[in-house]
Amino acid sequence: MSRTIDAPGRPPRRIGSYTTARVTRGRVERLERHAGRLRRDAERLGLPLPSRIEIENIFLATAAKTFGSGDGIVRVEWSHLPKGEPELIAITRPLGDVPNRWRAAVSRTVHPGLAFRANTKYVDVEAYDLGRSEVRAADFDEVLLFDAEGFLVEGAHSNILLVQADGRLVTPAPSLGGVEGLGLTIVRENRPEVGNALLRREDLSAAVEVMSCNAVRGVVPIIELDGEPIPADRPDSWALRLRQLFFRNP
Repeated sequence: MSRTIDAPGRPPRRIGSYTTARVTRGRVERLERHAGRLRRDAERLGLPLPSRIEIENIFLATAAKTFGSGDGIVRVEWSHLPKGEPELIAITRPLGDVPNRWRAAVSRTVHPGLAFRANTKYVDVEAYDLGRSEVRAADFDEVLLFDAEGFLVEGAHSNILLVQADGRLVTPAPSLGGVEGLGLTIVRENRPEVGNALLRREDLSAAVEVMSCNAVRGVVPIIELDGEPIPADRPDSWALRLRQLFFRNP
């Protein structure tokens, strides 16, 4: 079963996961990767696996109906109500005009940790909803979520990458409970030197670069954290190199 929602939002308190794709001039980017990711997450959550063809078809039909030959974003989730059967649900939203350099803040919300989500993009996580509401209510583009022990886990919208003072490119350790995002997977496939690290707030202040990473926006440098500037505009920056993996003309 599948259905489409033509406005932002989702049915409340569902169980399952989702994946979000960028639509460029009517084309769903990385369609097969998104279908594979949704099936992978369903398996991790112990749900029956949705058909790859059904996932791809709802992406394509929704993009064509909503955006035609234009740009946008389609989110497809595989989820169910507590006593229901899983179904594919498509949700659309405009691509919007998002800056190619982000300002961020530390979230007031504590990340809940790994719990039962198995690093999937789970549909109903209150911490993400609260973090995203902070972004909507304030003058910045992302909030960073730390766990109860003070370790950085991820952003409300994205995975986070850091370049440390010694030149190492790292991301928060998956064992902390962050989403195994498709964007981060693409970076790891092309840059196997990406390491896992336990990062505290002071590590971000000491970083050479801080970056946001997801499949829709690619890699975006974070140039400010809690009002403190972070270097980002050097011609040899990691952000510029990694962005090439997603957009050939940054």
